[in-house]
Amino acid sequence: MKRMTIAALALLGLAVAGWGLASCDVPFHQGDGQSWISCQHQVLLNENVELTIPKRLALHLTETEWNLDLNDPPAGDVQAGEGCFLVPKTFSGTPQDLLAMLENGELTPADTYPAIVDIDGDGQISNSEKGTLVCFNKKVLQKFCNNWQTGTNYGCEFDLKVNMVMPAGVTGGYGRLFFYDEATLPPVGQVAYNPFIEITPGQNDEGSPIEVLKVRGARFPGWLDDFITEGFWFDGSELPGTYQFNVVFMLSAI
Repeated sequence: MKRMTIAALALLGLAVAGWGLASCDVPFHQGDGQSWISCQHQVLLNENVELTIPKRLALHLTETEWNLDLNDPPAGDVQAGEGCFLVPKTFSGTPQDLLAMLENGELTPADTYPAIVDIDGDGQISNSEKGTLVCFNKKVLQKFCNNWQTGTNYGCEFDLKVNMVMPAGVTGGYGRLFFYDEATLPPVGQVAYNPFIEITPGQNDEGSPIEVLKVRGARFPGWLDDFITEGFWFDGSELPGTYQFNVVFMLSAI
């Protein structure tokens, strides 16, 4: 019995060995898969992967309206950097200076038009306690642009367009409207950046695109946040009326 068992195992071993030699380095398919039997020390299989990434442009704006009524101006919030503030009669700077004063918390909140604030509470109004009014609004614009190819000058451009509708019978202006774009810039590429835009009545408030940011030779690395500050400075040149502004934030592949 023992001899028969040993003999049977020997025959079985030969059979297995014979099958292995006959089946070395032979591919075969089963269903949708692939297999490879090898007698070597290593066996390899290939997988083909195809990935399609489309060109995409996208914008997201956290706020799409700003309604400012000087019959009841919103008092400025120094912490938030929004609302209306007094610009003293003694001020002789620019809108950029007002932006810097806003960020430094140097402006006094005001809720009247024309602007007048009894800052020291003595019941008397000095020249530093009356003047013009400046109002600010803040929002976040998020932009996505993946337009770029290695070895090319392709890229992305961000523009601003303002189209103003003048009230009937008004031929003057609305004070000084300006925008400041604090942008997150791509770390590489050729970058042209114009963060401050002032809108001049009758000059660039008719819908022509104004370049804010242009990047060539690089794409935007994911969603980029732009912190937008909008400002109206009623510097004494404004005329009464209800003005309508269509502000367009435009992202383009170039």
